[in-house]
Amino acid sequence: MPKIFIIFLSYVLILTGCGTTKIIDKNPPPYLPKVNITNNNGNAQFIFTLQANKSEPQDKFDFINAITIVKLEIVSPEDTIIHTIDFGQLDIKGTTDKETQTSLAISGYSNWFLPEKINLEELKYRFKIFANNKFYDMTKTYSQLYNEEEVEQPALTLEPFIENQTYNSAVFGVKATRNKIVENEYIPTSETFRVDILNRKGAIVWSSGYGQNFLQVINPVLPKSKGETHKYTVEWYGNSSNQIPLIPGEYTLRMTIPAKPNSYTSTMNFKWKLNDDNK
Repeated sequence: MPKIFIIFLSYVLILTGCGTTKIIDKNPPPYLPKVNITNNNGNAQFIFTLQANKSEPQDKFDFINAITIVKLEIVSPEDTIIHTIDFGQLDIKGTTDKETQTSLAISGYSNWFLPEKINLEELKYRFKIFANNKFYDMTKTYSQLYNEEEVEQPALTLEPFIENQTYNSAVFGVKATRNKIVENEYIPTSETFRVDILNRKGAIVWSSGYGQNFLQVINPVLPKSKGETHKYTVEWYGNSSNQIPLIPGEYTLRMTIPAKPNSYTSTMNFKWKLNDDNK
């Protein structure tokens, strides 16, 4: 009896692992979602997406429709779960053609205020996806989450925006998110961000760099680290490059980070004094 008890106790200790949780993908999902992680001054945001289009098999649509819960376990290098996130309400959208689904996407996001000395790049991320009455497991390191997308993703993703638009001014900008590191990347002058306003014929009617003499100095391309974001902005005062008030109408904004070896550009439509708020 004592020997049996000792064997049983040893078995229990092995199972508990002295408080350490080992991460094993026992049941990987049939289709892998895309995961994006951004860190903005210690506030980490996790975005989960999975989508299907009409060229993909029907069982992918069925799997997306069956997803009801997505959880994320953030795991230390020692395989200990240090934080758990529930994505809560999931957003599912799709399109149909003659009662047949042609596209379908499910997404969710959540935030985590990072404790001190936590480095996102050193952690593992275990997603638990509940569908068809069971959990599917997917565990990735930080580098795996990004390396899988690096081939098709640009080094920076730019999200254009307009802020504080009044009857005679506006602030144009982009939010840049770093997807991957580019060796020997730099901005060769003090012009770190350029905005052009183009008319409907494609001609530039205003440029933030018009008539400017920029210093020949080396500047970094921000943000520097994967997952981080940085805002570039320029204020405009309602005139053309010739200091003539811009005619009301529809224009295109072309916003550029003039980096080397490759620049980054984003465009968006811009209405000037066509709405009552701007008259």
